[in-house]
Amino acid sequence: MRQEGLCVRTKRRFRPTTDSSKTLAPAPNRLERSFDTSVVNHVWLSDFTELPCREGKAYAVAIMDMASRRIIGLNVFHRMHTGSLMIALHRACKLRKTFPRIPDSKPIIFHSDRGTQYNSQAFRDALARHGIVQSMSGVGNCYDNAPMESLWARMKTELAFYMPFRDPDDAARHVYRYFHVYYNRKRRHSGIGNISPVEFEGRYIRSIRHSL
Repeated sequence: MRQEGLCVRTKRRFRPTTDSSKTLAPAPNRLERSFDTSVVNHVWLSDFTELPCREGKAYAVAIMDMASRRIIGLNVFHRMHTGSLMIALHRACKLRKTFPRIPDSKPIIFHSDRGTQYNSQAFRDALARHGIVQSMSGVGNCYDNAPMESLWARMKTELAFYMPFRDPDDAARHVYRYFHVYYNRKRRHSGIGNISPVEFEGRYIRSIRHSL
């Protein structure tokens, strides 16, 4: 490796971003790892992740539509707090405001871990205002929100060339571009027929309108 000028890329020490010890009244797990759904705008998943920076700290929070794999809400901030989550929720609801829904469809399920941000009264009130039902993973079980864990791992692998980021602004720029320009519109997913999330939703909308 020395002769070829190669060096080892070491794996960063795992740092948990969820403090379940402060979660007083978690919502029940309404999914029970049932992630196989074909109905768009029925199950939303969410999670935070830390973004490695050389200067300062940055955290990303994303909201994914389980059926299409599309990231419908995203925010990057230098702190991991409820306000950042509320911004991501606002963006998700704004995007989905005019999305066609199947008649007599069930309420949206919002699934996350037991982080204090998701368990805050302000966030729960926001979900209630939008008629969204909350669901939470079991204690310390990453498999209960596996698609989001896989999402962050995939993103960090595909952005490895740019990491660690210079600072929170640099992290935000790369993460927003990754999801809004590449992931949602160009990246193919085997779970949805090897097409992009935006293309999947386009076909889904056309099928709904055709059936009505």
